[in-house]
Amino acid sequence: MAIRLHSFVSSGKRYIQIESQPHHITGIFRTLIPFSKTVHDYTLKDVESAYFRCEEDGTITFYQAESIDIDHLGGIWTYLIYECPEGEEKVFPDSSIDTSANPLKQLFAGYKIVQTSVDIKDYLKYQYIQDEYLDVQLPSDWNTSEGRKIANLLLEEFQAFKSSDVFAERAGKEYMRAVLNGFIQVAQEVLENSGNFKDFESAQYDVLSKIRIDDMANLILEYNDYRIWQTALPSKSKAVEYAFSTALRLICRIK
Repeated sequence: MAIRLHSFVSSGKRYIQIESQPHHITGIFRTLIPFSKTVHDYTLKDVESAYFRCEEDGTITFYQAESIDIDHLGGIWTYLIYECPEGEEKVFPDSSIDTSANPLKQLFAGYKIVQTSVDIKDYLKYQYIQDEYLDVQLPSDWNTSEGRKIANLLLEEFQAFKSSDVFAERAGKEYMRAVLNGFIQVAQEVLENSGNFKDFESAQYDVLSKIRIDDMANLILEYNDYRIWQTALPSKSKAVEYAFSTALRLICRIK
């Protein structure tokens, strides 16, 4: 049986409410912008309702305008979506979650949403999105001169991994995960010991020398496509350079 959720009708789905994250709010913001000639002329009453789907985290975010006629408070709601048999649709709300539309008002007023990262992985994720409406802040223990330099090096590694399809394969994902975890661990040790980004760069090579690379190198060879070399190289990423140079050494052995 179909259900109505924030003015939209749905069937074959279950919805579990979660806290709206900044990228959900900026997604709704982009959905609403086309309905106004300019951002600053827009008011939140111009559209009664809208939604934004985020495929990456399997969520849907609804915006609903305040309505005096039906005594309905406006707001923003985000849900995880799960498939279910028809007739078993259900919504699992959470009354403890703040659904205020104030973050949207902030965006329409010309301000960015400040996103304070929980940890460095959180920071890399949000920086990679490159959302012009987010002001992504480093975790407090990284927000130093050397911490910012090291975070930039980690971001270069993260971006390089994401730029090549080969790292989306199973072996590629495992290599990426091992590298990033290793780099982050030594980065934290460097910062805790009052080291600098040069110390971190040296430690990166130690991390790479201890990581299993055979599966990654073989995957590059199995692709047998010169275009992945063109896409990935040259790279600012030590990990990407290391993976492809190892694959090149394997080619030389085969020949």
